Amino acid sequence: MRVHMDCAGCESKVKNALEKVKGVDDIDIDMGLQKVTVTGWADQKKVLKTVRKTGRRAEL
Repeated sequence: MRVHMDCAGCESKVKNALEKVKGVDDIDIDMGLQKVTVTGWADQKKVLKTVRKTGRRAEL
């Protein structure tokens, strides 16, 4: 998914939030492309909602 992130703090917030989602096995964040790749069995809508709750704009 694409997530608007400006700094390392944003990256950390997103990663910490996603680590708490049941079914998320791995999280890869590319700040340059503003791309977050989530691996696991988590529901897409729940993952997207979790990222948006951090205050970031996100889209699949």
